[in-house]
Amino acid sequence: MSIGLNWALYIDRAPSFLSGRTMMILAPEKTTMAGARILIVDDDEGVRENLAELFELVGYSILTAGGATEALRALGQNDVDLLLTDYRMPGPSGVELIESARRMKPELRAILMTSFGDTFTEIESVRRGAIGYVNKPFEADEITNLVARILSLRGT
Repeated sequence: MSIGLNWALYIDRAPSFLSGRTMMILAPEKTTMAGARILIVDDDEGVRENLAELFELVGYSILTAGGATEALRALGQNDVDLLLTDYRMPGPSGVELIESARRMKPELRAILMTSFGDTFTEIESVRRGAIGYVNKPFEADEITNLVARILSLRGT
């Protein structure tokens, strides 16, 4: 399953994790994964809000958390299809969160976002259960396409 081929053009303020200026964002008009639930975890409230807005725009159901402890609580109380987490946060890191989350829900798909990426971090995130890895800053279509591809691996 993948994102539809029709693209809509949206004019939006640039989220802080992108470039900090007014820009055009290309986002899918709709997704065949509509209704899939994504848990977005980032200690930066602006990043969380912007990602939540973007993914709601393309048809996903969204939960957010400001850190690993809050995210694990949300995972225990909700059905979640994908965990999208930052790497560096106060308390447990995104990699540690992914590992704990996958122990709770082995079928959970996870993507690690980081501004501090290197080969070791990427390998460690995969070793601990991440399926996707993306370096910040990223474009809206890059993250939405990655999420759609990873959710399609689930067959939902």
